Amino acid sequence: MARQRAFPHRPRTTVTMHEGDVVAVPLDDSAWGALHVVSLRRSGPVSRSAFVAGVLPWRGEAPPRADEVEGLAVVTQALVGKELFTDGLLEIVANTPVVPTSLPNNFRDNGIGVRVNVWGWRAAIDQVRAWRPSPD
Repeated sequence: MARQRAFPHRPRTTVTMHEGDVVAVPLDDSAWGALHVVSLRRSGPVSRSAFVAGVLPWRGEAPPRADEVEGLAVVTQALVGKELFTDGLLEIVANTPVVPTSLPNNFRDNGIGVRVNVWGWRAAIDQVRAWRPSPD
C-alpha cells in the first residue's frame, strides 16, 4: 500500500513529486499564485532534477487549495529545476489532475535542434507574478 504524502512538501529531487502537484508561490502584494507540475520524467537525463511546470490562472489570499485550482489549465509552461524548492524554498501544497492544453511540451524530445522553454527558479516565480486575470 502506497504511503499518502503530507502537504506542504518541499522535495529535494523529483522522486517524491507527482504530476498534478500544485506549488504555492507567494506574491509581492501578500497574495498567492500557483504553479502546476504538468509532466515528470521518471528515467533518463534530468529525471531527478527537472520537470515541466505551468502557471495556473489563479490568485488568492492564502496558499492554493486543491478545490480552488482543480479544473484550471496552465496558461504557459516550461522546464523547471528542483532549485524551485531547494533555493526558492517553495512548497507543494496539493495535487489535482492536469488539464490538457495545446501548449508545446517537448521535454521528452532530445533531437538536434529541438527547442525547449526553460525557466530558472526565479524566472518561474516571475512568470507567476506576471500573470494577471483578463478584465471582463
